[in-house]
Amino acid sequence: MLGYWLLIGIPIVLSFMEIPKKDLDTSLLVLGIVYILFVGLRYEVGADREAYLGMYDAIARMSFKDALDFTEPGFATLNWLLAQMDASIYWVNFIVSVIFVSGLIRFAKTTPLPFLALISVTPYLVIAIGMSAIRQSAAIGLVFHLMASWRQGLVFKLSFSILATLFHNSGIMSFVFVMQSIKMRAWVKALLFIGSAAVLYPVLSGTEKFLQYQQTYFEDNLESSGALMHALLNAIPAAIYLAFWRKWKARFGDSELLPILAVLSILSVFGVSVSSTGVDRLALYLSPIQMIVYGSLPLLFGRQFKLMLTSVVIIIHLAIMFWWLNYANTAFGFLPYDNLITNPLLN
Repeated sequence: MLGYWLLIGIPIVLSFMEIPKKDLDTSLLVLGIVYILFVGLRYEVGADREAYLGMYDAIARMSFKDALDFTEPGFATLNWLLAQMDASIYWVNFIVSVIFVSGLIRFAKTTPLPFLALISVTPYLVIAIGMSAIRQSAAIGLVFHLMASWRQGLVFKLSFSILATLFHNSGIMSFVFVMQSIKMRAWVKALLFIGSAAVLYPVLSGTEKFLQYQQTYFEDNLESSGALMHALLNAIPAAIYLAFWRKWKARFGDSELLPILAVLSILSVFGVSVSSTGVDRLALYLSPIQMIVYGSLPLLFGRQFKLMLTSVVIIIHLAIMFWWLNYANTAFGFLPYDNLITNPLLN
């Protein structure tokens, strides 16, 4: 358990340091490397590790065509190529961790207080998701890259959205963010969204994967323990933003991304009763609101409150991590923490 506290302890220390702007990128790069080594070189850690090991072994015995039919094409391709090189599941973990963590670091750079932004997603998104749900963590990392590229061209953002969907079908939600970034009137966006849904639904509804999701998430309504708590991780910072949106706009300027993240985060709380597992998965793509709000909040009311609010944000997230490591249903899969670097040295 000590490893997890040391991991979050690094950005906590950095958040209290006055790092010159010229050294900020280097500091974030080094921190990103630490996170990649911690997440990507984990050894027998993660609640889903056996499932992904079985998936890798199965794909290793398949033709490329069969692998593409077996799981999402991006993840299938990665596993199949590594299997052809006689690699292992640990290489899958490492490559996905590079995609995931690099997206987090790039997006953290867009916030006023990037170390605090990273602290806000470490207890749940980095540890619970990034170290277990490999396919979706790759998709989430690519969505963070998309949002970090918000001011880039449409094709650039669309590329990240398509890649995210190729790694996990839930990544299709990122198209909502791409559409939000298009410069057009709101009613035109609404019509475009409705029209796209009307075209795609009859095409997708006949696919085996769509029917599987419909059965799992709506008809059977498979319950996800902790879904409401996970939704609240986004809804609370969303509520903070909406409560102070005028002040926020005056202090940080207009944001095309923050309003839609806030509204969807609030709606996700009510969606838990409809499909807890479905909402639990999709709400992960709303995690950027945690980084934006907590990575900005200490500056919202003036620098005289910066230290106090920074401390409050850190204490809250230390409490979240303590609760998760000690009381979450899946915490057993993460304890004790072991790493491919330290394991040979200790055994």
